[in-house]
Amino acid sequence: MKRHSLHFTLFATAGAKKLDPKWKKLEPLLEQAADDVYREELGTFSKLHLSVILQTDEELRELNVRSLQHDYYTDILTFEIDRKEHSLSAELYISLHRARENALHYTVGVRNELAHLVIHGMLHLAGYSDKQARAKKRMQRKERYFLEQLQKQNHIE
Repeated sequence: MKRHSLHFTLFATAGAKKLDPKWKKLEPLLEQAADDVYREELGTFSKLHLSVILQTDEELRELNVRSLQHDYYTDILTFEIDRKEHSLSAELYISLHRARENALHYTVGVRNELAHLVIHGMLHLAGYSDKQARAKKRMQRKERYFLEQLQKQNHIE
């Protein structure tokens, strides 16, 4: 059996810490969400270094403009930092504002939505796309599958 090693780190900007002073308590859930996708979808990599950075809406919009020249708000940005034959380094930037709005819109808890966003970013790293309708439906099926896994593990409701 191939050994997998996830090096997971959760960060929050000062603005995000103000929005959610208990942000650090999210770490076990978000790490589990990342690890589930890693083991099933990114199995060719024996090492994954993943940083998840919680930000405000404005901080993520600024990053979106600087990095991708997209001047709009988004809930997540996924960046592959380094990909080698057996290792992958990546960063997921998540807007706490958007996560809260998404949770209200979809009537789920914020923890569920944050786990969903991590799963979404991980699936992008695994090569899934949400640009065309068919690809988006495929990605959404995978997202639901991984959210169900977290529910079975009693990590989310």
